[in-house]
This record gives sequence, C-alpha cells and structure tokens, in this order.
Amino acid sequence: MKKVIFNVYAAALASTAIFCAILMTEPGQSLAVPRDWVLGYYKNLSVFITLQLIALAGLWILSEKWKMWSRKLMSLATIGVFITFWAESHAMPTAFPTEQFSAEYFTVEEADEKIPAEDQRVYVVEQGDEVRIFPRYHIQLPHVAGWKNEDTDYAITFCGLSNLPMVVETDYGLGEADLQVLGQAHNNLIFKDVNNGTAIQQATMQSEFTDHNTTVVPNTMMDWQEAKALYPEAQVYLYAADRMIDGLLYDLFEQPLINQRDLELETFIFPTLSLTDQRMNPKTEIFGYDNGEGQQIAIHPDFARNNDGYQFEFGNETLRIETDGSIVRLVNADTMQQLPTHNGFHFGIWAEYFPESEILQ
Repeated sequence: MKKVIFNVYAAALASTAIFCAILMTEPGQSLAVPRDWVLGYYKNLSVFITLQLIALAGLWILSEKWKMWSRKLMSLATIGVFITFWAESHAMPTAFPTEQFSAEYFTVEEADEKIPAEDQRVYVVEQGDEVRIFPRYHIQLPHVAGWKNEDTDYAITFCGLSNLPMVVETDYGLGEADLQVLGQAHNNLIFKDVNNGTAIQQATMQSEFTDHNTTVVPNTMMDWQEAKALYPEAQVYLYAADRMIDGLLYDLFEQPLINQRDLELETFIFPTLSLTDQRMNPKTEIFGYDNGEGQQIAIHPDFARNNDGYQFEFGNETLRIETDGSIVRLVNADTMQQLPTHNGFHFGIWAEYFPESEILQ
C-alpha cells in the first residue's frame, strides 16, 4: 500500500511540474490552454513553485522513511522538477532574447544586403529628424528592440504570429520596464515586465495586473525598397543571429509563418481563436485603430490603399487616410498628426481582442 501511495504521489508531482512547464511555453497553446491560466500562473509563480517545493520535500521524506527510491533516483527526480522551474521562467526568454537594451543599428547602406528578398516588410518610426527602420525578418526572433530619443526610452515589440508591430514608451508609470517574452495567447505575444512584476498583452499594450497603459507611438508599414528611398539617412535595426539556435529557430518558424500569412489558409498556428467574426477573411492584414476610449476600428487594406484623403468620424475625432496607394498612414484630420495603428494585424486575431470593433471596407 505504501508503494502505491508513494508512486501516485510521485506521479502527481511529476505531472504537475510537467504541466506547469507546458503551460508557460509554446506547447501549452497547441493544447489551447486558456489565457487566464497563463497569466494566473505567472502572477502567482512564487506561490506555485513554493507549493511544488513543499511537495518535493514531502516526497523525499516519504522515500527516506519508507525506503522507496534510492537517493540517486530521488536526486534525478529533483533535477527534473527544477528543470521545469527553469522552463517556466527562462525557456522563452532564452529562445527569444529581447534586445530592449542591446539593439544595434546600422546605416541603410550597411543593412541593404541583410534584408532577405523573401521578406522585404519593414516598419518605420519617425521622431523628428531621427528615423529608425525595423525589418520584420530581423525583429521577429528577438521580438523587442529598444532605443532612446530625447531622454525617453522606446521599444518596438513584434509578434510574428499576429504579424503585429507595436511601438511604445517603455516607462508607462511604473518606472523603466524590462520586457521579456512570457508566452502567447490567442496567437499574440504576452510580455513580462520583470522590473515591475506585471504582464503586457501585445495587442493591447496594457498592464494586466495594474491600471497602467503604455503610450503607443505611430509606426508606418512599407517595404524595404520604399523605406531606403524615402529615408536614406535612417538607422536600421539588425539582429545579429549569431547563436547556434538562431538558425534552427528561423528554419523552424519559416514555413509556419508563411502559412500563417496565407489568405487561402484560414487556420492559424495555434487553435485558440474563436474566428466567429466573418466580416473579413481572418488572415486579412488590417490597419487597426484603438482610440483609447473603448472604441476600435479595423480598416481593410484594399480600402485604405484605394482611398487617399478619405475622412470619417470616429468617436470624438475626425480621421483621415493618407496613402500613395502602397504606404498607409491614419492621421487626425484636424492636426494632421499620425495616429498609432495596428499595422498588418491579422483580422481574426484583432477580433479576438477587440470583438466590438467597427470595420471599414
């Protein structure tokens, strides 16, 4: 009977530890683990780890008292549990090392040969006379690249699953953030701010555990040829990709991300989307706008590119589409200031986070 009790205890502890590791890494989303579980576990990470350590100590006591497993076997089991602890906290940041504090920028001429022909998409951030270009190919693995402009720290975040760049001020009221990859839910990244103990869903860029919102900065989506012609003096972010694992990760995600962006394939990499909003193809790369007052609108890319100068009322603002038929900017019609938009965001994922969104098509 003691052997049965011990083995059931050991199996329960091992199953719990493995499940928690799966929960906090990519395999969890393959199993459609609820978003609230991911956030809840991270918020109470120290409590869950402490409980598992207490359970592990209990297993050691029973093993010694009942003469069950050898100390060598118990040591291996202990190592296994600690590996799951490492995976929960460090597997994602290790695989995807954000460059908020270590990003390197190059001239357009230096960067030209580093932009692959098969992925020419870039995102441009204009701040006065300073322009930075972020190629999708280079930002998709580190997910975050930072810089300073006029004593303010900024970062671009990018989620390859959502095809979404978001640029923010990294101090959003809690002090300087340190954004690292926590995981993802509904095909959109969740970042953990390890400096401030909160999490941020990339689609909303709002703190999950406090009432703080980031200040989102506009970026403009275009291709590399357009960007280098318009901004020959820009600084271009390049990811070194000098780790052995980088090549493996690029190879691993290349075809799945191509499929993720394919309009003819309505399925997404992770089966966690409701896809109930059929007003657009869920793979449509929309221009989305959130006015910060609970109102959002998704603009179909064909409509945006074919309606230069189109004005419309939205909330308390008059908005205007500015386009040359390729590059699209949404501006406030009164001030002509560019507004921050969700550029190239897949509609099916947008609708998951903004289900009451209006559309323009």
